[in-house]
Amino acid sequence: MTKILLACTAALCSVFASAQTIVEIQGEVDDSPYIGQVVTTSGIVTAVGPTGFFIQDGEGPWTGLWVYENTLLPAQGDEVSVTGTVDEYFNNTELGSVTAVDVLSSGNSLPNPVVVATNEVNQEQYEAVLLRVENAVCTNPDLGFGEIELDDASGACRVDDLFYLFPAQEGAVYNVTGPTYFSFGFYKLCPQDADDVENASPLYFTESPEEFDITTTSLSINWQTNIAANAMLEYGVTPSYELGTLSDENLAVDHAIAMNGLSPATVYYVRAHSEADGESTTLFERVVCTASESSHEIKAYFTQPVDNSVATVSDAVYTASIIDTIISYISLAQNTLDITMYDLLGCDQSIFDAINARYTAGVDVRYITDELPPNVELDWLDPGITVVAGNEVGIMHDKVLVIDRDDVDNAWVVTGSTNHTWANLGWDYNNMICIQDQSLALAYTLEFNEMWGSSTMTPGIGLFGEDKADNTPHKFNLGGIDAECYFSPSDGTTNQIREVILASADNIAFNVMAFTENSLGAAILTAYNSGVDVKGIIDYVEFSGSEYDPLLAAGVNVWDYQNEDGSEWPDGPVMHSKYAIGDYWPSSDNPWVVTGSHNWTASAGSINDENTLIIYDHEVANWYFQDFWSLWTATDVTELPTSSTVSVFPNPSTGQVWVSGVDHGVLSVLDIGGRQLASQRITASQTEMDLSNFPAGVYILKIAQPNQQVRVTRVIKQ
Repeated sequence: MTKILLACTAALCSVFASAQTIVEIQGEVDDSPYIGQVVTTSGIVTAVGPTGFFIQDGEGPWTGLWVYENTLLPAQGDEVSVTGTVDEYFNNTELGSVTAVDVLSSGNSLPNPVVVATNEVNQEQYEAVLLRVENAVCTNPDLGFGEIELDDASGACRVDDLFYLFPAQEGAVYNVTGPTYFSFGFYKLCPQDADDVENASPLYFTESPEEFDITTTSLSINWQTNIAANAMLEYGVTPSYELGTLSDENLAVDHAIAMNGLSPATVYYVRAHSEADGESTTLFERVVCTASESSHEIKAYFTQPVDNSVATVSDAVYTASIIDTIISYISLAQNTLDITMYDLLGCDQSIFDAINARYTAGVDVRYITDELPPNVELDWLDPGITVVAGNEVGIMHDKVLVIDRDDVDNAWVVTGSTNHTWANLGWDYNNMICIQDQSLALAYTLEFNEMWGSSTMTPGIGLFGEDKADNTPHKFNLGGIDAECYFSPSDGTTNQIREVILASADNIAFNVMAFTENSLGAAILTAYNSGVDVKGIIDYVEFSGSEYDPLLAAGVNVWDYQNEDGSEWPDGPVMHSKYAIGDYWPSSDNPWVVTGSHNWTASAGSINDENTLIIYDHEVANWYFQDFWSLWTATDVTELPTSSTVSVFPNPSTGQVWVSGVDHGVLSVLDIGGRQLASQRITASQTEMDLSNFPAGVYILKIAQPNQQVRVTRVIKQ
């Protein structure tokens, strides 16, 4: 029997805890009769995530229970005994404050899921019980916060991304298995992974239609189906698809329809589907855009010093005055200037002077901001400039300039993490990326017009947040550089970020102000467990649901950003950037950068107005790495406090060392530059670490424990 000990031994805990079955803990009523009591119970683990796991004892109603525990987790199929305190967390019965988890056996079959109608999922008796719905149609693929809606004609249920986020297709038919979890007023089915989701449609997309081989006059729409079928594509420059239908009557599972004779930098609306044996896929609508004849110039600016010593192509640009840089781009506008800006607290008046100067010169200026911040600085705008404020549910969080959208040679998109506030412009860590490309400018203009409510200078009824539709192009050819653009919450941005993380082969580095999105935390952990070198800096780790503690406990090399003097906002700078880079060394095959306004939170993906760029280019990735490396080395482990309570013996060592003075957490070996080389869990008062395969030299042993400061000690390998 394997024991996982957390705060005390199971033997000690059992003195104070009473053994109860899960049915007894649930009480077969809404609220458990054991609230606030310490109990010990047992069951089979049915699903495991970064913040806890489900256990079930038997089959049928009242047999499931959620265990909130994010430090050391059992595996699916383990039979476990758990000791903890019963709680009704926002009306979800759970076992929290866990003191012991005993693994009694492993590799057990899961309980048979109870097959229910979709309208039966939302019942108290099935809380945390493994369920299955069958032949349920996806009636809404995006309810927000990673949830979808299914209905088998009995009434709708929700499917949640607590463990797994799957890209559902509206109108497709699914069989879904998973335990249920209650939150925000609904019971939600929680599939563990892709194996828990079956597409039950007779004919469906296994790969959704997507644009490829984009040029100035052509592009191809490719997709795959589960069985051999034909391919049909309607297209036009309006949603009426007035240019006709292209088809391929050959039956195949791989489909490619070429669109030729197109115009440069032009938005096209396409609708694709396949048919076979009287069956049809759903109709898949997409907006695409041909490549422009612009220069495709890309520039990035960083508001704090960068480390050019790690430059591989060209130096990243640190600008001591980002205000002057912003003004220089505003001054480029000759015909149109669209601005979306979340916050303006303490903005330098010179930025508004520059906007007003372009308006006076005859430039059409439109301005969108968020509804909540007072933004009294907007009083500096010329009274002739119309301002729209929106998003009553979330926040209009974009920070974008779109310049001369109709000018091939002067169309610019300026975006990134930089608000026009005194803090963002003055001392916070931020980035701003500027791209001269008409196609990209047209995509951002479509998004702007949706919030503005018209394509004219007069605003209409604008749509914000969850009211918006996925109606912009997503893929671009920037002079041979592949790029993607997504707007939240309509475009499934979180899943797009997750996809690039999971596609990384060598390394990932990220600077993210707020990181609470479970699916992205799971993706980072999956990449780390597959051998990808991961480094991450997170600022607001105190946010509820932060992924910092679970990642740290799993051994991922993440840091809590802190100012050297201990100051916090508004008395000190914030690590305000929201970017990630992957496979960024020249030897890697698939470099990428994710940047924009999108924090890695559920709100950013579900209710906020956000924009995200993904750029696949070594040079751009290296620019961001130069910024990351400057901050990473400034908070290097070599600067963290040396632990006086942790001892290493023998030291120096020829191989095996014993680390004592701490009895739980994660022990990692890093080289003197801070690169993580190995990690393992600490489960006893003395932990053995094998350094035999490491070259002679000085190494850092990092001790990470949840909710405690990271400590280090040093060891010499002879």
